[in-house]
Amino acid sequence: MNYIWQFIVIIIFLISLNISPVFSVYKKHFEITARKIEVFHKPEVVIAKGDVVISGKDFFVWAKEVKYEIETEYVILEKFKIFDLKENIITEGDKGFLDLRNGEVWSDRVFIFLKKEQIRIKAKDFHKNALNEYFAEKALITTCEIDCESERDFPPWSLEIDNFILTPEGISKGDATKFRIKKLPVVYIPKATYLPKANLPIGVPRKTGFLTPKFSQGNILGFGLQLPFFWALTDQIDFTISPFYFTKRGLLVDIENRFKFREDFQGLIKFRYIKDKEEIGYDLTEESEKSKWWVVSKIDYSVKPNLDMHLDIDMVSEKEFLEEFDVGEGGYTNTKAQILRNFDRDIESKAQEYRTSKFWVQYYRNSLYARLENTYLDYHGSLDEDTILQPYFNLNFNFLPISIFNAILPEADLKYLFAYRKEDYYGDKINAKMGITYPFKIGMLFNSVTARYNFSFYNLREKENFKDSSINRNYLEFLLNSYTVLSKYYGILTILNENLKFFHILKPYITYFYRSKPSETDVPQFDYEDLISDKFHALEYGLWQYFSLPSHRNFLIVRAYQQYDFTKAQRSAVATKPEEKPFSDLYLQVILNYTPYISARYDTTYNFYGLGFKKHSVNLSLRELFLDYINLTYQEDSAWNTQQLTMNLRSTILNKILVEFYISRNLIRDETTGMRLIGTYLHHCYTLSLGFSLTPEDTKFYFLFELKGLGGYGIER
Repeated sequence: MNYIWQFIVIIIFLISLNISPVFSVYKKHFEITARKIEVFHKPEVVIAKGDVVISGKDFFVWAKEVKYEIETEYVILEKFKIFDLKENIITEGDKGFLDLRNGEVWSDRVFIFLKKEQIRIKAKDFHKNALNEYFAEKALITTCEIDCESERDFPPWSLEIDNFILTPEGISKGDATKFRIKKLPVVYIPKATYLPKANLPIGVPRKTGFLTPKFSQGNILGFGLQLPFFWALTDQIDFTISPFYFTKRGLLVDIENRFKFREDFQGLIKFRYIKDKEEIGYDLTEESEKSKWWVVSKIDYSVKPNLDMHLDIDMVSEKEFLEEFDVGEGGYTNTKAQILRNFDRDIESKAQEYRTSKFWVQYYRNSLYARLENTYLDYHGSLDEDTILQPYFNLNFNFLPISIFNAILPEADLKYLFAYRKEDYYGDKINAKMGITYPFKIGMLFNSVTARYNFSFYNLREKENFKDSSINRNYLEFLLNSYTVLSKYYGILTILNENLKFFHILKPYITYFYRSKPSETDVPQFDYEDLISDKFHALEYGLWQYFSLPSHRNFLIVRAYQQYDFTKAQRSAVATKPEEKPFSDLYLQVILNYTPYISARYDTTYNFYGLGFKKHSVNLSLRELFLDYINLTYQEDSAWNTQQLTMNLRSTILNKILVEFYISRNLIRDETTGMRLIGTYLHHCYTLSLGFSLTPEDTKFYFLFELKGLGGYGIER
């Protein structure tokens, strides 16, 4: 009878047990084992001693001793460890108290390990209430490894917080905060300051709070300090405000807004501004202030699977601003990489004379593609801005080739363009293209013939130097393609006493292209097609070669091609310039790709009219050979009298130090156009980077200290 009552009590105990939310809530399917289990009837108490194990589907509890009061549903744990298998949380302490009715927890000392975020918390006088809020009289937070038993063990960095609070959102707060490097307090925020509570972005995703500061030093900007603040407005919207103070130029403010409502609806808006202090004359005490700014934005929205909208904004007060202030969170280099990573499209070079902003909507269904686009060019060149033609409105309908009778491929394109500027001509353009393609095969030759008709109508609002305000023009295009594919398997070569087997594909091709002279050559230039003003009659011939190994397809590709221009041949007797002769340069490309170790490309051109080899371009990339990464680029152009050598190296030494080196030299002028050296110490819970960059105009020094888990280290933003 005693065993039956004991069994009933244990069953009641297991059903009643309710682990707190930090350890998750479980109410059934428990198993409990212990070296000794005692049951007392008045009051009804269950005591388990010696390697007590309580296990459920998603959790596991170990304790030296467990006391459970059935009437009050209180559980007292001694020397316990709780493993939350669902949330990857490990909690351990000396003595703990659980109220199973509301999930409250008390403990004199706990150690919490958030395994997913790699965050470790040691807390004293710990309490968790029914609202899933955690309190502690004192807490030590770090992402470094730490001895949970030792009171004297201090990790490489840690946050020591008094009156610690941790909400379900993961935001930690405290009345007084110390940032420690080992035992040494580096930053201290007392309770009496105007910042009575410190909000720290710990974990993934990042939460509201200050991020890791950034430092720079340059002879143009002076010493710079940036302190970014991350504001998680909602789970879908956040802001990063990053003031950057330069001793020589003043305060630069970076503001970044990100939002992502759905996977197909996201955006990025970045703005930076400075009221720049510029020295004038020879009096270093005399200064003038000039406002400089840059705004860049990318927004993508997919309305339907076949209908999407996009907005690009890129405007700057002056293009030199992008080069001169290419530092910090909102610098051009960081912004370019961030946009490429998140939106798969680029922005103009920082040396470009214009920056493009545009909005477009595109729709596609079956063979129809439609696009509506509005574009604005922010011009910063030497011309008068009022003379820059702005392609304000562009509407395009493209009917892609469709197969008729499995043989004929008709296509059509209709485009409307409105362009405006304050001075000179502006107006409308309608362009229509109609074409038909017929593919056919003769023996081993694969062929296709294409004919196109191009018609354009121009309506000028201001005709300026043109005779008429309404202009029509048309021309014809004819294209003939022919190629064949020859292949063979080779297995007879021997290298180092091993057979080298490879597969070779030979693809010779020839293309004939004819375009008639446009019916009207004096037309306004609204887009690049308006530059066509003469007949084009040419033949292109070339040879592709592909080499494949059993484990590497197309590891070597060789292409050679050349053009013969019949139009230039008619006047070649009197032509003096090589570019006016009928034979074009001979182009050669060699591409080697032995994944993942070697990637190489060689491009050259040969001129038959006295210039010989005009261009050479070599790019060699090695990975995990000698160093982690080696990239070497050499470019030479005799026509433009340029010779440039660029080298980029990266190596990890003893898994502790990452060294990155970049140099670019102009060999004609024997001048270093750019050099960068950065060394990074890699620790399991922080990184320390030192480096500098050098250009003919400026020298910058960098210092960066990032903490894993604090400030978003290692997190893609």
